[in-house]
Amino acid sequence: MKVKSRVIEQYKELCPFSYAKCESITDVEYKIKRAVQLGTRTATIDGEKYIQYYYNCFVVKGNKVIHMRKNKDKYIDVRESVKATYDRLEGKILV
Repeated sequence: MKVKSRVIEQYKELCPFSYAKCESITDVEYKIKRAVQLGTRTATIDGEKYIQYYYNCFVVKGNKVIHMRKNKDKYIDVRESVKATYDRLEGKILV
């Protein structure tokens, strides 16, 4: 899965504390990809999938994350144990 550079900038703006913990853009991309994988699909419109992860909403078209925004109207919880399992499977450890 690819992440557009615009989405990385949106992540930096919308999730500044999480972004600050990342040591590289690769770490940011990993967090975005993890959010898309573990989030819940809330809609599909014109071939674009809307994935909600906590308050973050990602728009995925094909195999690319093309947009990110906050959705304060809906909250999708993801257990820490699920994230830890995903990180272990991917061989990644993040703070």
